[in-house]
Amino acid sequence: REAYDSTALLFSDFTDVHHDLEAAFSQFIIAFPSYSVPNITTFFGGFNYGVVTYDDNIGIGLENFLGQKSKYYQYLGDPEYLRFQKQKKFILSNVMEVWFNEYFQKYLGGRDLLSQMIYKGKMMCFLDKMLPELPIENKFRFTVEQMAWAEENEASIWEYFVHEELLFSNKESEFRSFLSYAPFAKGMPKEAPARVAYFIGYRMVNEYMRHNKIEIEEAIFLTDSRDFLRKSRYKPNK
Repeated sequence: REAYDSTALLFSDFTDVHHDLEAAFSQFIIAFPSYSVPNITTFFGGFNYGVVTYDDNIGIGLENFLGQKSKYYQYLGDPEYLRFQKQKKFILSNVMEVWFNEYFQKYLGGRDLLSQMIYKGKMMCFLDKMLPELPIENKFRFTVEQMAWAEENEASIWEYFVHEELLFSNKESEFRSFLSYAPFAKGMPKEAPARVAYFIGYRMVNEYMRHNKIEIEEAIFLTDSRDFLRKSRYKPNK
């Protein structure tokens, strides 16, 4: 009951989030006019659900966005890297990622790192289009410092993936921390954020769109990851 009351108090005024979601889905319907726009429901789910989809609905479990210093996450034993994700400012990116997956996950070209990285990169370019005003670090759900590190070390990250022969690997245990929440990116400096492959995919997809003069609305449906890499001409500068 205390957690419910805290959630109700924090989100007693949902106007700003509502406005931003409305703007995002206005962009979505312009970009993808043949797709539906969801009904959005907020709820209290006992810390069991974050953002979920069902049919043409999105549900937002608001108790999962109380802020990284919320005592409830400490009670639950959530590690620091997960508590960081539970901030109100990340609701928008969570919602749009979930909606992207709802429609476009079937265009994931394979389970190897390269295919998943390109898919995540498309997702982030989609967020760019749907949420143009959102700071880039909030789209990636990185800290400002983590975002800066990724941008400054793009070539080194790519070199690591290539040198370790990870691009075409299907062994998810070898690259899980580059795509999922984790305390760190395995094998990289401590400054490297988990999910760093989202950033490399994002840069690759941007390069593909630039060189092939297409928009994200077309790029989403391309599923041949090796052909995508070749045509992107992706080669970050050192």
